[in-house]
Amino acid sequence: MTTFHTVDEGRFHVHTMLTDQFRTRHLVAKLAVPLSRERVTETAMLPYLWLEGTRSHPTALAITRRADDLFGAMLRSGIGKRGNRHVAEVYLTVPDEGRLRGADGIFEEGLGLLLDVVTDPLLEGGGFSKGNVERERGLHRKRIESVFDDKIAWAMERALAESLHGLPEGLPRLGFADDLEAVTPEGLYAAHRALLQEGDVHVYAIGAFDDAPALANRVLTALREAFPDARQAAQPPGVAAPVAPVPARSGEPHRVVEDQPVQQGKLNLVYRTGVAYASDDYPALLVANGVLGGFPHAKLFRNVREKASLAYYASSRVDALSGLVMIQTGIDPANRDRAEAIILEQVEALRRGDVAEEEMAFTKRGLANQYRQSLDVPAALADIHFGGVLAGHTRTIDELLDAIEDVTRDQVVAAANRLQLDTVYFLRGQGGAEHA
Repeated sequence: MTTFHTVDEGRFHVHTMLTDQFRTRHLVAKLAVPLSRERVTETAMLPYLWLEGTRSHPTALAITRRADDLFGAMLRSGIGKRGNRHVAEVYLTVPDEGRLRGADGIFEEGLGLLLDVVTDPLLEGGGFSKGNVERERGLHRKRIESVFDDKIAWAMERALAESLHGLPEGLPRLGFADDLEAVTPEGLYAAHRALLQEGDVHVYAIGAFDDAPALANRVLTALREAFPDARQAAQPPGVAAPVAPVPARSGEPHRVVEDQPVQQGKLNLVYRTGVAYASDDYPALLVANGVLGGFPHAKLFRNVREKASLAYYASSRVDALSGLVMIQTGIDPANRDRAEAIILEQVEALRRGDVAEEEMAFTKRGLANQYRQSLDVPAALADIHFGGVLAGHTRTIDELLDAIEDVTRDQVVAAANRLQLDTVYFLRGQGGAEHA
């Protein structure tokens, strides 16, 4: 299977994958900095503001037209959170110029456009364009509020915020609506400069290229030109260090109940494991989570939703970098105690080794299907590899699939016994909020 080849130069990292699987070529730029309360909102706004205009293409329409000139290139941006890192991302897809007459050089031009968007924004005085900032302020407020409107996402974000209170991992990916009024064009530009000067810069190039070293050198040359002074800047402590899992902690689980005008309650449980992507135990944790709640055949779905009819949905997932296992259910608020009891029974059953061969086989097959599907999505390939880079241990998908296939029932039980209940969060439709 095709793998990534990486060339590092300081805090520039170029990851190339040569494959003729796709009819397009894909570029992804990821700028990663430590999450901080002071900068989380401004940093979250930057990738969207970048697409509002650059010095050479001063409007969003001009950027779009430039992309259209590159045989219909697709350009988009976003903000992500990986462990304790905030990651600003820009994606560009251009046709494979070897398949189109007259398209010679569009990859280089696309790389130039992508770096132009990231490093050379439209400025006005000492900051970003005031009009663009004002427009983006309103749009970003809607992005933040849209999470509140999605109660499943909201309950998960609140559960994580309670579990990770005081840790950078607990900060919201999009920042805080309350910060937006204080955001200024000058402050945003200062955040932009800090991101360019302090962040780790990862560029992924995926597609039908002839020579990986030559491609990496071309990208590095473009990075040196686009970040002329940033290469000389000192990197703050912690940027290059691998992301570690959130450590387990002692004491009783943190319990939170909140009220909103909702018909369906949301009961979420957050477990800490101390196991993350770089650990040899990670494949076993993936399988354990799959048996618990990762699939329709899993214990939570079958026993909480199907047999007891206590939940509208019931599932669990693993965060690869923080090492958290998060259970989420939608329930009738009147069934809160029974639902929690049955959820806890499923975790205990897993810890006791109540795992049928059929559950193991279905789970491994389900995980294999999920990872194989990612092979058809360039952005997913880059994301999986990037998670390994941040964790300090990369695996090919084949290596991960082999490790999952080799997981034994005893290893699943051992992984289940790493689950430490940290937070129980309940969103209900009536009564008063309480913390315990």
